[in-house]
Amino acid sequence: MRSNSINFHRLQNLLRHEWAFQNKFYLMGTIGTFLLSFGVFLTVWFNQYSGFLWRSVDYNSIFFNGFIFLSVLGISQSFVEMREKNTSIRYLTLPASTIEKYLIQVCMRLVLPLILYPIVFWLGTNLSVDVYYFIQHSLLENTALPEIEKVEVLYLYWIPSTDMEMVYWVIFGLTFSIPTLMFMGGILFGKWNFIKMPLAVAIILALFLGSYYGLSWLVNASPFGAGGNYSIRIDNPEVMDGVPLLIFISSILVWPALLLTLLLPYLKLKEREV
Repeated sequence: MRSNSINFHRLQNLLRHEWAFQNKFYLMGTIGTFLLSFGVFLTVWFNQYSGFLWRSVDYNSIFFNGFIFLSVLGISQSFVEMREKNTSIRYLTLPASTIEKYLIQVCMRLVLPLILYPIVFWLGTNLSVDVYYFIQHSLLENTALPEIEKVEVLYLYWIPSTDMEMVYWVIFGLTFSIPTLMFMGGILFGKWNFIKMPLAVAIILALFLGSYYGLSWLVNASPFGAGGNYSIRIDNPEVMDGVPLLIFISSILVWPALLLTLLLPYLKLKEREV
């Protein structure tokens, strides 16, 4: 069997195998995300004062924090059968090609959670609004309540307006790199992925930003000297009008890095298959 051959019947069998061994993980993850969304916002509503307006765009920060939480504790559980010797042998000897095993992992451990999360978040959040108003109106008979707009899925991806269009590409790239990095870490770091990958990312970012500010200091040290404002700024220097150097470099690096995080797990799996 060729490592890059794809057969629909084998993909079906792999999908059945994944569900048979990991169905509790998917079910508990989905139910847990729903209950967390419902519980967090129901707590928020009961702690709001009358006259407060909660808009659709106000859900963004909690949604994004949940997105990071999902990536670190959920998507990081990719290639879980490769973490123990006995399960690894069983997984590697399954009658399927490397690319088929990789595709099932991408679909079930990366794509599926990213599709389900906004839907489950939307359901849990909007249900919390209905339950809150029902309790306040029908059970507690309160009328002076905060005005709460229900969440709209499109507003969850709302980004503050900016004059630099390149910033949007950097933000999207960095956002999508979080789950792909955790997905890659599943086969690189195993069961300690949820600790090791964030630590590795923190070190890389520290080196990247440290080198950037170090080079900026060598070019122009005046802001860092006596009388300077000592503030960390990303708007200078500019490589072209309205495009700071840091944004320009980030936009170049983030997308190849994103593709690399998707390629490396396949290469690592192929290496283990040999």
